Amino acid sequence: MPDRTTRSVVIIGAGPVGCALATLLRRQGVAVDVYERGGESSGGSGHSFNLTLTSRGLDCLPRSVKRRLYLQGAVLTKRIIHHRDGAISTQPYGTDDAHHLVSIPRGVLQDTLRDQALRAGARIHYEHACVDVDTARPAVLLRDRDGATGWVEADLVVGCDGANSSVREAIATAHPTELWVTRDHIAHGHAEITMDYADADPTGMHLWPRGDHFLQAQPNRDRTFTTSLFKPVEGESRERHFAELPSPDAVSDYCATEFPDVVDRMAEVEHDLTDRRPGRLRIISCAPYHHRRAVLVGDAAHAVVPFFGQGVNCSFEDTAALAALLARSRFASAAGDPVDVTLAEYSAVRVRAGHALADLSLRNLEELSEQVDSSTFLARRALERRLHELHPDLFTPLYQLVAFSTTSYDTAQRVHQEFSTALDRVCAGRDLRLERDAIIAEFAERHSRDRFTLPRRPPPRPARHRSRLGD
Repeated sequence: MPDRTTRSVVIIGAGPVGCALATLLRRQGVAVDVYERGGESSGGSGHSFNLTLTSRGLDCLPRSVKRRLYLQGAVLTKRIIHHRDGAISTQPYGTDDAHHLVSIPRGVLQDTLRDQALRAGARIHYEHACVDVDTARPAVLLRDRDGATGWVEADLVVGCDGANSSVREAIATAHPTELWVTRDHIAHGHAEITMDYADADPTGMHLWPRGDHFLQAQPNRDRTFTTSLFKPVEGESRERHFAELPSPDAVSDYCATEFPDVVDRMAEVEHDLTDRRPGRLRIISCAPYHHRRAVLVGDAAHAVVPFFGQGVNCSFEDTAALAALLARSRFASAAGDPVDVTLAEYSAVRVRAGHALADLSLRNLEELSEQVDSSTFLARRALERRLHELHPDLFTPLYQLVAFSTTSYDTAQRVHQEFSTALDRVCAGRDLRLERDAIIAEFAERHSRDRFTLPRRPPPRPARHRSRLGD
């Protein structure tokens, strides 16, 4: 039994999210044990892409960690679009210097946050798999590398064990009517491509939009690039491959046709895309995010597709929200409020945000694949940017609202839908480039007094998500 004079937490999953939460809880004086299924130096799957941090997620981390990430990551201020005709254009992420991404390899982020958690006094136990969860005690049944099992009790159990969460599945299996879970694959998969691109602009995210697929190159601090192809997948199991790319010759022809400006920099692309199966992309949603005295944080609660680059930011926001609620309820003190009440409040705050981000991320796939290459899309984005510059309290572009503000994802989604629909009415039948100033003036006159409020509704049962570009 845990020492009742010191509150204890068991965290399942020693990834970036589990380690970030461990650090925050240790700062409150809580005893923290983190259990990780893999070893201390577990390798990747070969389907990697960098994580992109924005102010929303970075500001949830300790300042010392934030400083280290800026030193180790690449700061990106814009998209760099490589068009079919060979032209290159840029699209800034926001309207001032604070509107940027920090692109960082997952392993670098992991190491930084693990070191911080250990320095804060968290104990990390590797090669311990979660087998079962008792949400009432609460306790977790763990199996070590020798196959021995045993229960570990605490005052709170936290599942930070990612999209394949054992904690979530154990709760959902034991309490299927109290924890709703949906699991969806989309049509698209992804694979990492080795590309020599060291002489390219390192201050932007490079994109090659090609209809229902796109190539993405993310700069690293050392002037290398992490390059990934996102494309619909065909086949099952061992026969899985990207659509229309079943052989090395097909891959070679495809890359020469679609990406002629960089095909000579992808010397191993036939191997990259045929010797390994593409990774599948999933959306996993659930509600609520807790059951009794167990709670889900990060991808364990809301795995989203990566097309808005906000998955890790949402996860860090989870950790900050949970830690703040536990601090307010005096969790670290034996006289604190009941933890299940605090967890219910956490779910009420975070479930709707997680569901909104899943939808926003899926919708952004269409933007990255084809819209960023459209003159109509670019004209509309230029109009929105100018409208925000002139009337920042009236209109904020969706990307800026999602990535660079603390407005909840669900509020950002709803507010932007309302104001975007209003802007559509003003723009109807007009040339956005030639009549931009007149459109902005009319919109401001019509809507300068509009306000929005956040409706109070219970957390919804998660909806099924489908790829907008094919299933």
